[in-house]
Amino acid sequence: MGGATHPFRDPGLTMQTASEAVAIGTSSKQEVMAALGPATVVRFDSGYEVWVYRKNPLRSEAANAEFVILFAPSGIVKKTRIRPAYGRQDL
Repeated sequence: MGGATHPFRDPGLTMQTASEAVAIGTSSKQEVMAALGPATVVRFDSGYEVWVYRKNPLRSEAANAEFVILFAPSGIVKKTRIRPAYGRQDL
């Protein structure tokens, strides 16, 4: 099989186009789920949630590009960031 694993429901989305689909201060969890698909979710006791979309979830974290979304307890996007993939890790 090989090839990259797509982090989003639509394999045509890039990290950049995904970030453009999310509006800080207005996008809800439901809207993000509809636009991007399921993510790895980390929930905090404070009510905040972090959703992570990682390009190749089975590879080491350092080699993966990822799009991270922070949701406020209200369920609205508070902050986003794209972390680019770091260079190859040759041993």
